[in-house]
Amino acid sequence: MRPDEATGRPSAEPERIARSAEAILDAAEGLFGQRGYAATSVAAICAASALPVGSIYHHFGSKSAILASVLDRAKRRFFAELEDAVGTRLDPEHRMRKYFEQAPRLMARNANYFRILVATLQQNDDTQLLTVARQSVDAAAMALASVIEPVAAGMGASDPAALSLDLAEMTNGYALGAAILASYDAQRLRARMVPLYGLIRGALDTAAAQNDGGAADRKRRPPTRPRTTKLTNQS
Repeated sequence: MRPDEATGRPSAEPERIARSAEAILDAAEGLFGQRGYAATSVAAICAASALPVGSIYHHFGSKSAILASVLDRAKRRFFAELEDAVGTRLDPEHRMRKYFEQAPRLMARNANYFRILVATLQQNDDTQLLTVARQSVDAAAMALASVIEPVAAGMGASDPAALSLDLAEMTNGYALGAAILASYDAQRLRARMVPLYGLIRGALDTAAAQNDGGAADRKRRPPTRPRTTKLTNQS
């Protein structure tokens, strides 16, 4: 019987394993973000994490699997921080506005995540890595769409789910480009992203107006009468 079983205390082994996996991901995220994926060896990750190569392959199996885990963890961390910054007590309109206000600061804080994501999206010769990056972008778009959709629905936009996803994908492209141009500096990034909320809000206004206009046209349009065919007697 092990000491932890004799005392009734839970084993510390899962916690130790979790800490070692997190240490590997911390080291890999820093190295991938600063050096790039291709320039970072497994040996470098071992050195930065102070863990043997066997531990790395035990947890992740391959360098590409480490990258996938780095992107997944960083994506979840970024949106968790964004949710914490925004809070849950705001109405949909103010919640969406605060999302756009807080995003630049947190993008700068998570700069390595976005550097890795942008670089991986350019891996045209490695379809596995490209798939991982696209999955991260798609998940981010779905998370943002869930914030935009209640506003779109409240404004009466036609198909608010599809519209919100389109606007979220547009936001992703704009934000990633702004981050690169701002070199991930929080103040410069915030300045570059100021117009983004207005663009999204304007697109929602336009979609709602178009839907209202279509409904008004249908109300004004006179009812159509059934066409009749004149019958003639044939001799």
